[in-house]
Amino acid sequence: MALSEHEQRLLDEMERGFYQSEADVMRTAPGARRRVNYRSLVLGVLVVIVGVGVLIAGVAAQQLWLGLIGFAAMLGGVMLMLAKGSDPVVDDAPAAGGSDDRKPSSRESFSERMERRWDERMEGER
Repeated sequence: MALSEHEQRLLDEMERGFYQSEADVMRTAPGARRRVNYRSLVLGVLVVIVGVGVLIAGVAAQQLWLGLIGFAAMLGGVMLMLAKGSDPVVDDAPAAGGSDDRKPSSRESFSERMERRWDERMEGER
């Protein structure tokens, strides 16, 4: 289905706006993923185990405050386990704007996949 000139201009304008907003997001979000921080993971598991023990002791002794401390320790341990690592992982993905050979890959970004699918659709209509 062919688009009118007005619709084509609106589509081009929306596409430019999308690419500009995507560039803003990519600048604010670091491209490097974070590694798992095993020290915080192990420490978090230990804190959760101690928290479960304190919670059980609080229930057994019928001491509400001790049970609450155990629950808070468990919650803190989970938060510690889920904390992001500080060591960035080096990403070996090629820079954007590389070759025109677009092959689907697991490292392909969402916008690259959508662009590739769009191109495939446009080629199929011709």
